[in-house]
Amino acid sequence: MKVGDLVSIAAWGSVGQVGSRPLGVVTCLDPEEIGDPDEAEVLWVNSWRGHSNHSTWYLEVISKVGQKVSG
Repeated sequence: MKVGDLVSIAAWGSVGQVGSRPLGVVTCLDPEEIGDPDEAEVLWVNSWRGHSNHSTWYLEVISKVGQKVSG
């Protein structure tokens, strides 16, 4: 997972259910600067709004930085 990746919550149905599925962009890794490589700050842009911190274990990368999104 990298800054700029498009992510969603891993247990939130299939990728095809984009309409109501939370989608966000990773804006920072280790946002609390405590050396935790498994925490990311996400700016939510679909279904949810605002910034929040999440364990990367519960996030699913939908599109990586530089990857072309089809649709």
